[in-house]
Amino acid sequence: MTPLSPQEKTWINQLESNNPATIMIAIKEIRHHGNIRMLPYLFLLVQPATNPVIRESILLLVTEIKTQDAVPVIVDNLERLEGVPDFTRFVAACWQSALDFSDHLPAFIRIFAKGDYQTAVEAFSVIEESLLNANERMQKKCLQLLENSADQISEEKYLLYRELLKVVSGSF
Repeated sequence: MTPLSPQEKTWINQLESNNPATIMIAIKEIRHHGNIRMLPYLFLLVQPATNPVIRESILLLVTEIKTQDAVPVIVDNLERLEGVPDFTRFVAACWQSALDFSDHLPAFIRIFAKGDYQTAVEAFSVIEESLLNANERMQKKCLQLLENSADQISEEKYLLYRELLKVVSGSF
C-alpha cells in the first residue's frame, strides 16, 4: 500500500481533532479532493455520540461516491455501524450511490434479516439494484441465505421477505 500523502495525513489529523469546525473542513476537502483511502477514517467518526451535522456530511459524501473501488470499504464499515443513529440512511446511501454491490450481497441479506422494517426496505433496494450484476453462484448463495434466515424475519417484515425471495429466485 502506498504511504499516506502529506495532505492525507493532514486530513486524518483534522478528523481526529475533536473540533467540529475542523472536522467539517476536512470532510469538505475530502469530498472535493480526497480518495477512498480516507473512507475508513470518516467511518470511524460515525458513532452514537457524533455530532449529527458531521454524520450527515459523511452520509452525503458516501451517497456521492462514484468509485467502484469504494464498495468493499463501504460494506466493511457499514457492518460495523449497525446500531448507530442513521444506520438505515447509510444503507440507503448504498443504493443511492448507484454503485454495484453485487459481490457483497450477503452482507445486505444479513442487514435485511436483522434490521427493522425501514432498514430492510433499504437493504432490499440495494439487493434488487445489484442482483442483476451478480453471477449465478452469488444469486444462488443469496437465495440460500434468505431461506436460512426465515426464522429471523419478524411478522412486520414477512411480506417484504416473501417479495425479496421472489426477486432473488427469479434472477437466475
